[in-house]
Parts: sequence; C-alpha cells; structure tokens
Amino acid sequence: MHLRSTLMLYRGRLILVSVFTMLVVFFVVFNAIGESPTDIGVFWHHFCGRPPDPSDVRIFFDSLAVICGYMGIFLGIVTGITLSVNTGATGRNTGPIALGDTRFFLTRPVPRGNILFPPLLIATAALTIIPALCFLLLLGWLRLAHAPALAHIAADMQLVPSVAALGSHPTFLQIIATAPVYRHYLAAISIGLCAYSVMSAQRWLSLSPNKYLRRLILVPFLVLILGPLFILWTIFGDHPTIFSSLLLWAPKGASLDYQPSILGIALHFAFVAAVLYGSWRLIQQADL
Repeated sequence: MHLRSTLMLYRGRLILVSVFTMLVVFFVVFNAIGESPTDIGVFWHHFCGRPPDPSDVRIFFDSLAVICGYMGIFLGIVTGITLSVNTGATGRNTGPIALGDTRFFLTRPVPRGNILFPPLLIATAALTIIPALCFLLLLGWLRLAHAPALAHIAADMQLVPSVAALGSHPTFLQIIATAPVYRHYLAAISIGLCAYSVMSAQRWLSLSPNKYLRRLILVPFLVLILGPLFILWTIFGDHPTIFSSLLLWAPKGASLDYQPSILGIALHFAFVAAVLYGSWRLIQQADL
C-alpha cells in the first residue's frame, strides 16, 4: 500500500487526534493561566493574577507524554472483528479471528513493507508535528490577541533554573532553546511510538497460530481502559517510580531542569523496533 492511499485511510484518525491534542493543549495552558474554571477571558484580554507555579511547568512537560501516548493508541488501534471463511468438514468456521481488514491486506499483491511501514511513517510524522503545532497555534493566538497571559507563561518557564539564567526578559525562542523541551518532546514521541506499535501489532497477533500470543490481543485494550487510572496513580501515588520510568516523567522532587535519560528514550525506541520486527515475523507466518 502506497503512502498516499494509506494517508487517505488514516485521515479520519488524524483529524480525531488533532482535535484531541488541541483540547488537551487548551486545558494544559488554561490550567496555567486561568484563575477559575470560567476565566476564559485570559485567552484574550483578562489579566492572569496567579503567581508562577512550578507544578504548571511539570504539567506542561508531563502532558507531552500523555498526548503522544494516546495519539499512538488512536493511530494504532484496529477496529472491527471479522472471521475467516475457512471451513472444515463440519461446516463450522475453523479459521482464526482477524482484526479489521487484516486478511484483505494479506490476500492482495502488496509487498509486506507497504503494509507495515507507511502507517508507521504517518504515525511518526503525526506524533512529531501535531502536538508542537497545537501548542504553537495557541501561543500564536495569545500573541496576536496581546493577551497578558502570555507574560504569565513566560514567568512560569523562568522558574526552570536554566531559563532563569537568561535574565529577566528572554524571548520565547530562547526559552524553548534553553528549557529541556526537546528532550521531553523526544521522550514523548518514543512513548507514542511504543503505544502505536503495541496497538497495531494486535492485527497480526490475531492471526498467530500460537494461542498464547493471541491472548496478548486483550492487553492493549485493558491499558486503554485503565490508562487514566494508571496516570492518576503515577501523579498522586506514593511510590510511582516504576511508572515514571515507563512514562519518562520526572520523579517526585526532581528539579525543573530534569531531562529524561538518553538510555530510557533509547530503550523505548528499541522496544518499538522489537515489536515491529515481531509484527514482520507474524506477517510472514500468516501471509496467504
């Protein structure tokens, strides 16, 4: 399947994740600048009288992982269940369950690489572009509206020690270049790709002759349902260290200058590569 035709199939999902991301970005920024749940005026003329708060900066960094994680789930999830038409002597269905249009992919003269890699490329591009674009659009609006809240956001970011060293009036480009935004963003992309690879692998696990592998189909859906509780436990739990490592969040009490480790990010990308390789092997086994 070529990239253009795959993009046509994914356009609905891309619109969905764009709307979802914009809503999350709106609430993250509103949490930092709004004085009350009804203080919508901070997005154009109302002055934000809140003092700068380190928790607002942490929420901004942590929201990147949440956004990309759920984007990966939405882009990778396979919808629909179909049964194979293979029947035995009894006339009953003896073939495996297939998710969505899996068997359509495997019965067409399409190279295996065109099945696996165009969706991966689209998901990677979406994870890289959409969150940054949503934040830039909202900040751009605040600048066009000459909203006083923009200065409050800058004051929040100046709580980061490396940004505070720039002086009293740094530009936003200087803030972005100095704060650990890039490392957090790269970590969020790796988390999003992990979520995408696990969800998309369910398509091929459904065709595996190994019954234990087929049972793994249920795991991502449980994560999708329990994900919000998982995140809340990570934020408010007494011992969230292992969960912070999985999400590449700063541990409790860490400085605002904290950056996810290169090793942790590399391990997430290695996990993605391992799942993709496993998917490739499953496609080879199930190819018709």
